[in-house]
Amino acid sequence: MKMLLDQFKALTDNEKLAFMKEAMADMAEIFQNDPQKMMTEMMPVCMNMMKSKGMNMNMDMMRVMMKTMMGNPV
Repeated sequence: MKMLLDQFKALTDNEKLAFMKEAMADMAEIFQNDPQKMMTEMMPVCMNMMKSKGMNMNMDMMRVMMKTMMGNPV
């Protein structure tokens, strides 16, 4: 995992964005297959990461964002 993270960090911002666009479909599929795991494991990680970056988003806003990302508009 560390090697993948190091490779990701070495990308330019445009390359990181392109990678994330490609990976989002796979991530959404994982979340869709096990939404409970997404809620219990990923939501707290996302909330903490966003808070540490000064992006105060409440749980309702996060749910809307995740549902939209997975193709389930609110």
